[in-house]
Amino acid sequence: MNVAAYARVSTNKQDLKIQFEEIRHFADRRGWMVVTTDSDVASAARGDRVGFRRLLAAAARGKFDAIVVQRFDRAARSVKQLVETLEYLRCCRVHFVSIKEDVDTSTPAGELISHVMAAIGQLEGGLIADRIRSGLQRATALGKPLGRPRAAVSREQVLALRSKGLSYRAIGHQLHISPALAHRLARAMALEGRAGRSQTSYAHLETAPQYGPLFEGASPSNPGPRATGGDRTR
Repeated sequence: MNVAAYARVSTNKQDLKIQFEEIRHFADRRGWMVVTTDSDVASAARGDRVGFRRLLAAAARGKFDAIVVQRFDRAARSVKQLVETLEYLRCCRVHFVSIKEDVDTSTPAGELISHVMAAIGQLEGGLIADRIRSGLQRATALGKPLGRPRAAVSREQVLALRSKGLSYRAIGHQLHISPALAHRLARAMALEGRAGRSQTSYAHLETAPQYGPLFEGASPSNPGPRATGGDRTR
């Protein structure tokens, strides 16, 4: 069976060679061939582990039959994260092997353990959701505002930075708001300015027209004298 070896350490002071050597000895005893290796220097809680993501992408392409790790926590920090990884590999028809825990999902016993972990992961997710709901209900009962506090940013600040040639992204970074909010504040200010100009023009139109001496005393019911092009004689 062709397998991939994965190792992970949290800091540069730790050595990856110990994990890879143990995985290679384990594979040799089983008669497996290590066709690829990958590693990360990062916490398992991080979702942007480049090496592990690259290994999962190779699993989807069918490059090997199983992923071998020294311990569970090398691949995942929480039960939920591990269950998600096992489910992804199951869809890819790739097995997962952990040496220290003696788990191999290619065997019936390993498959049973993966199902038990899935149930534990589901339970863990439910407990976390219950704790979040309880916290929100308590905060509401105490009258505490929920959500992220509003940023005290005025429209004038946004327009002042725009006048200096800054982009909305740069304005958001400087004022600690999103670029979309900076754009909305500037747009609202511009719309208010247009509305003010429109009201001024309407007020000018509603003012009574000032007629010249020729139309003095004229009104819609009394049009007044007509302008003629000059005296006409028959």
